[in-house]
Amino acid sequence: MVFPDFQETLKQAQKLAQQQLEELGKSVESASRQASDFVKESVEPHLDKLNNVKEEASQHIESVFNKGTKPSETRETELFKKLPQNETRMLDITAKLENTQKNLKELGQGIENLVLKYPDAFADETIQSQLEKFRQAHQEALQRLDPPNLSIATIGTTSSGKSTVVNALIGCRIAPIEAGEMSAGVLTLRHSNERKLIIEATEGATWEAGEWEGLSDEDLYNKIRSVMTDYHQIRQKQKICIAPQVKVIGSLFPALEQSLLGLPDEIGIELIDLPGLKSVQDADNLAVIQSQVNKAFCLVALDYMQVDDQHRKRLLEELKQVVKYLQGRTDSMIFILNRVDQRGSDDVPLEERIGKLQSEIQETLSLEVLPDILPFNARLLYSAQCAWGPGSLKSKSLVDQQTRLKLLKAMFQDCAGTIKQYVGKDKNLRGWFRDLEDQVEDGENIDDETLRKVLRYAYQWSGGEQLWHRLRVRLQESFSELVILPALFQVFASCDALTAKIDVLAETRKIKSQEEIQDQQAKIEASRQRLSKKVKSVCRKFHKKVEDKVEFLKKDDTVLRSQVGQKAQAQGLQGFQILIDAIDEIEADLTEKLICPVRNALKNNLGTYELEEKLNEVIAPTYARNITKAYDLVSRKCQGFTHQSGYWVNEVCQDDSKGIQELRDAERAVRSLYFAMREALSVRAEFMLQAQAKQLENVLQSLAEQILNEEVFDVCRQEFPDLKLDEAIIAEFKNRISQTPPTLPENLFNFSANIKQSQNKNKEVVGKQAVQEDYTTGSCFNKKTKTRTVWKDKIEQVEYQKLELPDADNMARQWSAGIAQEEKKLWDILRDWMINHLKTVDFEFEQSIDDTINFVNRSLQEQLEIIQRDFEAEVKRWDEITLGKDSVLEIRQNLENESRTS
Repeated sequence: MVFPDFQETLKQAQKLAQQQLEELGKSVESASRQASDFVKESVEPHLDKLNNVKEEASQHIESVFNKGTKPSETRETELFKKLPQNETRMLDITAKLENTQKNLKELGQGIENLVLKYPDAFADETIQSQLEKFRQAHQEALQRLDPPNLSIATIGTTSSGKSTVVNALIGCRIAPIEAGEMSAGVLTLRHSNERKLIIEATEGATWEAGEWEGLSDEDLYNKIRSVMTDYHQIRQKQKICIAPQVKVIGSLFPALEQSLLGLPDEIGIELIDLPGLKSVQDADNLAVIQSQVNKAFCLVALDYMQVDDQHRKRLLEELKQVVKYLQGRTDSMIFILNRVDQRGSDDVPLEERIGKLQSEIQETLSLEVLPDILPFNARLLYSAQCAWGPGSLKSKSLVDQQTRLKLLKAMFQDCAGTIKQYVGKDKNLRGWFRDLEDQVEDGENIDDETLRKVLRYAYQWSGGEQLWHRLRVRLQESFSELVILPALFQVFASCDALTAKIDVLAETRKIKSQEEIQDQQAKIEASRQRLSKKVKSVCRKFHKKVEDKVEFLKKDDTVLRSQVGQKAQAQGLQGFQILIDAIDEIEADLTEKLICPVRNALKNNLGTYELEEKLNEVIAPTYARNITKAYDLVSRKCQGFTHQSGYWVNEVCQDDSKGIQELRDAERAVRSLYFAMREALSVRAEFMLQAQAKQLENVLQSLAEQILNEEVFDVCRQEFPDLKLDEAIIAEFKNRISQTPPTLPENLFNFSANIKQSQNKNKEVVGKQAVQEDYTTGSCFNKKTKTRTVWKDKIEQVEYQKLELPDADNMARQWSAGIAQEEKKLWDILRDWMINHLKTVDFEFEQSIDDTINFVNRSLQEQLEIIQRDFEAEVKRWDEITLGKDSVLEIRQNLENESRTS
């Protein structure tokens, strides 16, 4: 039995305990909020402190920003969760960069110390020249690495939304994103505390070039959009126009929010928005784009609406062209499957779709491993991120309320389905978003804390969280290769050439007698003659091999081509098959992309718009329009022709002036089509060759290196074993050698229309004529002969003009035959290119031999005087110089080892 007084006391105790628990909960929540604020505002770059507050910050974010959500939605975004790990990455990259800069400075200082301590050792003109080359390369490397710059380029298939991706990543609307193809040229976005717009002057441009400062966001956007619009309009009128080169310098979100990429402050960041292939259809513009892609980490945007079974094959083909033509490095690519918010409820599960796409992309691009493919909703992240702006989340947003409300309103309109999908049955979260939407509709101010919460959800739901995570990991893996190594290649080459010359000098200073010097001079001269003859012999043999192979390849025989490739491989001409495949690919591309569409249009009487739209995918609008205009003329002017044995045939009377003019018009139309096709084929061939230029250059370089390594360098080492002359000659040569890509002549393809004209005479009725004829009347006993006038057909010899024009199939055969004929010229061009490059190699190697031997001869002459003066002291001095040089080489090796490790 419980007494009434005790029961009342128990109730009061329970009530008091409940109140205390509630107050304690509020205190804990307040303390947690203060701790979180401290984390956001005052986190110091020390791992132990970050680890101490991580748990409190995590609990607070879950309790305050994610209250009531499902477990899968309560996790913090990688943006905040990985701060300690990012800090570790920052420290790793900072340490690597600092070590590289330290070693690079020590390398330069080591060389300069040697110069200061032993100036006479560097007095020779050859060493002076090498020293200046090293100094220049060293200074350029220091500038490139202080601070270094990391480039992230966006490329993608047609209308994949990559410009929206760029804007979402930087936190500002800069890249034009209106409907339709707006990307044009190169839009470079570089981080800086100052804001500036730079539009470079380019040939054929009508837009204004120059520099502008103090532009508002809207003015900046409109100016860039105007440039892009002007370029697309010019492309409709001009055959050649270099695409715009636009640079925007200003605040970028990934540079200010360091946790995103895990990069230290001192590393510069730039994003490069590159156009789709539809805007890059000539060799000059393609070369500009390739130069940007080669130096950057690439985000490749794909459109989810193109990955269904019906469209995926075409998407993969376009992707293959994008990667191949732009010469992107597949090992530094992340694929973004944009517009996943467009998925239908009955679509294949996203994981299944991505898995299948991964396998197909791996096969299409010949990747060693499955690629990263991240589902993405650029529109959601764009609206939320730009509503915040490019500033750090730890700071106050600088976006004005009007812009913020406009972007949030667009988010609720464009992404309503996504928001509904993720809030699910969570009434609290659904209610919070509805209240926020009402506030936006009512024009109420949205504070920074609310927007931070929106942004966190946007990162989770859009795929932004996963994208930044993958970028952090991949950049950590390839930072050295992308940022550090490219700045050091020339330093290594010039350092090797310089120290090799110092080695030669050091070896000559060890010679003790005049007889030994004379003996060395005689041996060097004899070796020089033998090596020179050997180099020329090797070059002649290479020339002969190449010329023989090309003559066989010029024959239109597929089997023979295959045999030539195999034979070249057997003869040590590695990579020759790649040249054969490249030419075959160009021929197939021209046939598939230009000849077949025009032939099919002529045969099926397609509309001009349909043909022009298809041609616009592969050639500039001006060339496409020229073809379609000529096609339209041919279609109309040849309507009355009959079809006979591969020709359209018509003939008219010679005195039919109107008919003769119609024949002339038809002939002129066909000739104009041939001319337009010749221009387009030539431009497309140049584009295709530029698309494969890097591959062709690599093949040529490997052929030259193979010949040098297997024959020339070995002979060099045999002929110059003394004084380390072999190393000096080879190092000098490697420092000098360069190459130039092939250049096609204008109007590569030249073929004429096979048009037949003839005149003939036929007997024909040309009218009626009056003829007097006799006839009889009366009976047989009373016959009478009379004359009467009758009208009969008048028959004369009529002269006709006959015109035979090739029909659609005949035209296609003639164009293909023209390509095959001009392919022989292309092989001649490649042959000359290869031979000329080897002549350059021969010349540079001969120069390297001459310069090095002239240098050593001068050194030997100086040694004659040294022997007579103070030989022992000089030997001791050069031992010291050699030790200093060895120390320099040790620094150089450390620098290379450090820069090559991830």
